Amino acid sequence: MGKLRVGVVGCGEITSKATAPAFEEAKNVEIGMVMDVVEWAARDLGEKYNVPYTTSLDELLSNREIDFVYIATPHYLHAPIAIKAAKAGKHVLVEKPIAVDLKQADEMISECRKNGVKLSVCFPLRYKPQIQKAKELVDKGFLGDIIGVRIVNLMVKPASYWMGGYTGRIKSDWRTSKEKSGGGVLIMNSIHDIDYIRYITGLEAERVYSEYDTFLTPVEVEDFINVLIRYENGAIGLIEASSCIDKGPGPWEIYGDSIYGSKAQLVIPNPYGEPFLWIFTRNPTEYGEAGKWHKIPLESKYNALTRFVEEFAEAVLAGKEPPVTGEDGRRALEIVVAAYESGLKKAPVDLSNYR
Repeated sequence: MGKLRVGVVGCGEITSKATAPAFEEAKNVEIGMVMDVVEWAARDLGEKYNVPYTTSLDELLSNREIDFVYIATPHYLHAPIAIKAAKAGKHVLVEKPIAVDLKQADEMISECRKNGVKLSVCFPLRYKPQIQKAKELVDKGFLGDIIGVRIVNLMVKPASYWMGGYTGRIKSDWRTSKEKSGGGVLIMNSIHDIDYIRYITGLEAERVYSEYDTFLTPVEVEDFINVLIRYENGAIGLIEASSCIDKGPGPWEIYGDSIYGSKAQLVIPNPYGEPFLWIFTRNPTEYGEAGKWHKIPLESKYNALTRFVEEFAEAVLAGKEPPVTGEDGRRALEIVVAAYESGLKKAPVDLSNYR
């Protein structure tokens, strides 16, 4: 099997604690070069992985040994860097969200297509055992017709998060800025759930209504939002997300995202925790009697982010579209953008306007 060399653009929190180790573990990827405008951060990762480092994007993109770039920068820089990388003939793997608005997302998709390079958005939670099992159950009709979904993302982010993330690795105020981040908890966190719910169910949103505000945090972006979604099949979705409200008492396992079907319903607990699902059925099944909640324990056989990276690289090496495409990233962003527009207009937003 061949290997792809990745040029890392952005050596901050997510790269250092998650993605760089996944690249190192992946069987068909190796780190070829790292870049950050913060010189010590680039040097730190370069020395850790024994690869060249630079503070110049042009230097990285001119490196002929680099096959694709991984972009982990503030959100507003995703599009300009991806477009520049595509023009340099590099495949692109960009952190979520794909961009801060749909115009930028379209430009990224168009430029990658025009230059014959692949574009993917980093949604590795699709590879978690509980997400894979939920998709399997939906695909085989276990839940029946999907009539509703619910996404719950409640957390209290520490004050330090807004100037340095959870680790404080690099100090920056981009998370506080609507222009630079695109928004708050919805675009930063819930977009993961929006993507994997779409992946599991195949549902496409038709109409969005939201209310949001900034209550307890000295930032420009929302810290509490509720979103109502009508899907094309008639199902109804709800998102409740906050960076200033705790999820409530009790273990993480009793909270999670829900999918409601005509035959059964399931709960996907914290995808970062123990892998299992809760199932409730209207009729007896192989999981137990009807009318009761049953826990389905699952096994983590691999690192989800590593598997995501490997399948992206496998697709690129085979000249195929990656499992998560730029269009997938755009569809997740559509709901986010519509929610923000709806909250401003105080009216529902029809997503056909975006397509």
